Amino acid sequence: MRAPGVALVATALLTVGCTGEGGSPAAGPSPSATTGGTPTASAPPAVELPDPLSLRRVDGTDIDAEPFADFAVAAGDGMWVSGVDPGAVRYDGRTGRVTARIRLDGAVEQALEQSGGRVWLPTSTPELVEADATTGEVLSRVRLPGRPIGEGGLGAVGDVAYVLVASRGPTIVVVSDGRVSDRIPAPRSAVAVRAGYGALWVPTGRDTVERYDLATGEWSTIESGPGPRFLDVGLGAVWVMDQGDGSVTRIDARTGEPEVLAAYSYPIRGGDLTTGAGAVWLRTDDSVLRLTRSGEVTHVLELPPGSGSVAATGDAVLITNHDHVVVHRVPLPLPR
Repeated sequence: MRAPGVALVATALLTVGCTGEGGSPAAGPSPSATTGGTPTASAPPAVELPDPLSLRRVDGTDIDAEPFADFAVAAGDGMWVSGVDPGAVRYDGRTGRVTARIRLDGAVEQALEQSGGRVWLPTSTPELVEADATTGEVLSRVRLPGRPIGEGGLGAVGDVAYVLVASRGPTIVVVSDGRVSDRIPAPRSAVAVRAGYGALWVPTGRDTVERYDLATGEWSTIESGPGPRFLDVGLGAVWVMDQGDGSVTRIDARTGEPEVLAAYSYPIRGGDLTTGAGAVWLRTDDSVLRLTRSGEVTHVLELPPGSGSVAATGDAVLITNHDHVVVHRVPLPLPR
């Protein structure tokens, strides 16, 4: 399967709901208390994708990454990848060489996160491992009250992490100072959490992203494309990969208004989305798409079919491919 030649921008969706009783999100969106109504996201015109670029065309190289190179996150000028012996390793963005390692007792079950010079790794033990993002020195191992809800992601701001776990229903566990400091009941069918712009952002199985205001503790509902899961914050927005149809939902961080971009024309069985190097990177089953902050797709990198993750620094894009037991390294900038 090749990357499509044309992508249409999906019909704009509606946003902003009110909280349900007890601080949990209501079953569906309702008029906003602050705006007096539900704003409608604007839809830009159709976009034609550029021709796919092979890894050879962009001077890509393959790095052996056994036994199961999986989640990746950029941290400074390096990138951490889970599933590589002895648990997780750091690759230098300039050279692709391994510069640090972290030994883990269990498998990493959620997308990694970095913040405040730390990298956070939630494992099946279940515990949250906090390590120095440069050296890999383990700073704490915090026992979690439930197993991380898999194939999602956690959030972090500064030295505080937010982990979505299964504990008598979905629960966001707050970890700070090497201990569990709080618990937040999560929305029904929550699949991930990210943190940024003063809020937690939680995609759900109901095709919504629930926003938790960290200052007020109030929830609001934002509709997304079908099957939202992996997401990241950056470039003034929250970016969500919609697995159901390959679209990307962009949520304005200030207004909460969504815009659904049909960047990829097929469902994504296993992929990822991240921001970095001034762009958004969408990992599909057989490609990586580079999007600008306006949603324009500028490059399509063609990959051997398989699942994996993506991370970007100023020097390179690293793309994991556990079906082929490698990490693809693509130097930046990409050719025009």
